[in-house]
Amino acid sequence: MQSNVNFDENLVDRLKNGDNAAFVSIYEKYWHKVFIVVYRRVKEKEIAKELTQNLFLKIWEKREELHINKLENYLVTSIKHAVIDHIEKQLVANRYLSYYKAYVSLQNESTEESVNFNDLSEAIEKGLGKLSEKSQLVFKLTKLDHWPIEKVANHLQLSEKTVGYHLTKSIKFLRVFLKEFTFAAFFCLSSY
Repeated sequence: MQSNVNFDENLVDRLKNGDNAAFVSIYEKYWHKVFIVVYRRVKEKEIAKELTQNLFLKIWEKREELHINKLENYLVTSIKHAVIDHIEKQLVANRYLSYYKAYVSLQNESTEESVNFNDLSEAIEKGLGKLSEKSQLVFKLTKLDHWPIEKVANHLQLSEKTVGYHLTKSIKFLRVFLKEFTFAAFFCLSSY
């Protein structure tokens, strides 16, 4: 065992001095062990390969700055940190993706609701055009402008009973006219 530790120390010293053969020896000796550590945690071969390759690339790039006491421990600890970083990045990416999907879904729903509302508004306007002027005006003032019946009656110089008649007539007609928007029209008209 002692000779293995001395051998690794010798490899690390040679690596720090830019010895390419020392790096290749370290790579060949430990690549599979490091890969297995990663693969057990991420369960994806391509990601395990990528993280393992990145670790060895960093070792080569920062070879002059390395402070390694025991090479195998250093590699295992370094790759565990790399795996944790990868998992954290994935969690952030997944949260962002979930947020983005929810946002897009809300935008699509909002767009669809807006289109449906515009279609319904156009259909109501078309239906109102088929009513008498008094019935149109009573409907618009009570349902669209939210005037109370008393105020409409005073404004149009009609009795409250006549305003109620025109309102009832308008709503019944629009319910039939808007049969393709039955649910939406019923909801809008009955919520007033």
